[in-house]
Amino acid sequence: MTAPKPQPDDRAAQAARVADYLEQHPHATQKEIDAVCDTGCISKVLSDMPRPELLGMGYGLAYGCREVLCVAGTKRRPVRTYALLHRPRTQPDLFTAT
Repeated sequence: MTAPKPQPDDRAAQAARVADYLEQHPHATQKEIDAVCDTGCISKVLSDMPRPELLGMGYGLAYGCREVLCVAGTKRRPVRTYALLHRPRTQPDLFTAT
């Protein structure tokens, strides 16, 4: 029995995984998203997601901030959070008859 051929993990597939996670866990940090979604470079994926000119992109993201503990719980620092507003709209195919 042969193993299934691995599927390409392009930026659109990574963005879809991040969007699925953000639907279930709004206001997640980059560290939380990267730990679950395994995107390689989460900052590149998050910066590409709102760009509609890229294939498979055009997500709506909301940005926020929350404080997390650091220095063994003695200090707090602000961390950016992300939430999904909408997924990309699919454009109708202009070349097929309806």
